[in-house]
Parts: sequence; structure tokens; C-alpha cells
Amino acid sequence: MGTHLLRSPLLITLLTAAACGTTPVTTVKARTVERQLLAPYLQKRTVACNELVVEISPNFHRHVSNPGVDSERQRFERVEKVAQVDKVWTNLSGGRAGWFTVTVGAPADPTEVGASPGPRTTFKVMNQFTLRVLERGRMRLDAEAKGPILIVQEAGGEPRDLRSFAISDGAVSR
Repeated sequence: MGTHLLRSPLLITLLTAAACGTTPVTTVKARTVERQLLAPYLQKRTVACNELVVEISPNFHRHVSNPGVDSERQRFERVEKVAQVDKVWTNLSGGRAGWFTVTVGAPADPTEVGASPGPRTTFKVMNQFTLRVLERGRMRLDAEAKGPILIVQEAGGEPRDLRSFAISDGAVSR
């Protein structure tokens, strides 16, 4: 075997994968999983809740909005743990002016001038929003809205009071 083959990035990747006993995830497979996890968020839906927890793998950062903070009404804190970062926004005032708006969906194409994002799920969070970024493990884009106030309105539908609302592993549960 020539020495130029030993320097090949493809060969090094294949040998590393064989040595580890795993098969590398292809880009196509990763994009397919991303689309499956994102699909339930790609419709016009509004969820009003007391608390929202969104857990993501790092590849979904640009799909979840981060609310701004008004220091008189809200607090933001960042808690770092091993392979996990929790970003927590809290409404200090308790009033509507301190609510957070969080959207989850496909971001607009940054190369298109005047592009706007497509359909997405919008959460109106009254008390606390936690964005948990998990640096290890499976790919994820999960959301759990909690009450006691929990109202969901699908596009064109009537608002409904629910006991629970979550999107996990690409599936909606109510």
C-alpha cells in the first residue's frame, strides 16, 4: 500500500470507524433525522403555558429562538454541567409584560434578502423558559409545555385547554 493512501482522510475515517466498531452516520441520514424531529413544529400553532422546557442537540440551535431580556421584569441565567448547558429565562414580574415568546421552526435562508421563516410553532411562556442543550447522546428537538394554564391553538382552529402538550422524538402528545 502506498503512503499516499495512508494519508487519505476517507481511509483514516473508515479505519477509525472500524477500530471503534461503529459505522459513521452519513450526512443524508443525519438530515433525514433532523427533518423528522423538526416536522411537528412546522405548522402554525400557538401554545400558551406557564413553563416550557426545550431540549436540543447542538445542531438545532438556530431552530429555537432565544428571547430578549428586560432586566426590570425578567432574569436570565446560564447553568453549565457536564455535557449540558441550561439557559433559563424567568419572568420576575409575573405580569403579561414579562412573558416570553419562543419560536421553533425552520430558520429563514440567510442568503435570501428579505426571506422570512416558514410555518412554525410559537410558545407564549408566562413564567419560565428553559433551553437545555445536551452535548452528547442522540439527536433531539423535544419540547414540553406545562400548566396549570396550557392552551393550544392550531392554525385556524379554536383555542383548547389541555392538561399536557409535548413534542418528543418527532411526535406530538396531548
